[in-house]
Amino acid sequence: MKNSIIQHTFLFLALAIFCIGYVYAQDECKVLLEDIAGQYEGDCKKGLAEGKGTAKGTDTYVGDFKKGLPHGTGTYTWANGDIYIGEFKKGLKDGAGKITVSLLDGGKKEQTGFWLNDEYIGENKSPYEVTYKSPEVLSVRINETDNTANDGNALFIEIQHQGRVQQAPEFGLTTINGSFQNRFMVGNTTKILVSRFPFGFSISYMGETVELQIYQEKSWNIQINYNK
Repeated sequence: MKNSIIQHTFLFLALAIFCIGYVYAQDECKVLLEDIAGQYEGDCKKGLAEGKGTAKGTDTYVGDFKKGLPHGTGTYTWANGDIYIGEFKKGLKDGAGKITVSLLDGGKKEQTGFWLNDEYIGENKSPYEVTYKSPEVLSVRINETDNTANDGNALFIEIQHQGRVQQAPEFGLTTINGSFQNRFMVGNTTKILVSRFPFGFSISYMGETVELQIYQEKSWNIQINYNK
């Protein structure tokens, strides 16, 4: 009888120590994103939220964590009621998702698409696409740029022959979708002011054709290199 009491007492103490340690471990499990760093319940690794969990602060997040940050899929709810459901990477919206925002008139607005480094890039995963190029087109390079004239989103198109920039070349431009306001030369570059995205267009030059779709509303440098 005495041994049984001792065993039960030992088990009780061991369970109590385990529970205290578990609670303490949860208290020490940190979330590194300030706006959700108030309370945390969920999986933990090396003192940081990792795995599935719920974090509440000014805002609330429910979903996957890695190294203390939202990483994977989850639902983020802001204090004003706006909600994002989708993919995260290192605490930022990154990948496919849907955001729902509250309007001043009491309605809701939804936006579905893709994010990159917390920035919405559009309904398509890539901000641009080369949909067709003729065999004599060696390459099409597209890079984000700044429009220093601040007159809107613009495309700066440069024509090359085997890597050599051409002086003010003339080429045909046909709009497939979207629209543009103006087209003019800036040095050896043709500048096109785009008024509506997505902007799809076709360039005809020396009997060769390139077709592109620009989805993201930004300014872009486009270099087309021909084997002629």
